[in-house]
Amino acid sequence: MTLEQEHGSRSSRRLRTARESLLNGSASAMLQSVRDIICEPTRTQIVRALSAGPLSVGELAGILGRSKSATSQHLRVLRDAGIVSHRRRGRSVFYALTSAPMVDATVQVLNRAASFTAA
Repeated sequence: MTLEQEHGSRSSRRLRTARESLLNGSASAMLQSVRDIICEPTRTQIVRALSAGPLSVGELAGILGRSKSATSQHLRVLRDAGIVSHRRRGRSVFYALTSAPMVDATVQVLNRAASFTAA
């Protein structure tokens, strides 16, 4: 085998491996919903805040410096996507993160990002 053929063979293996590492349609679709929902800055902050434990809408609104109405709208999107669950306690509604692989992975990524900026 010539040097040129050997280089071509390594290159084609690398390309084949790269092609095989691409996400399939269902994995890509699953991530699309995460990108659409979580990558909105306020929702990212809500997920980060809820990673410490359940909070009421009022508590979240205060932490975020937003109105209860705006916070509730973001929580509705997160709830509809299955990222948060809610529980009513008297007149208050408390939200918590659901235990799902993509939610757990998102929290890990956000924790990692926070640790980079803290260092």
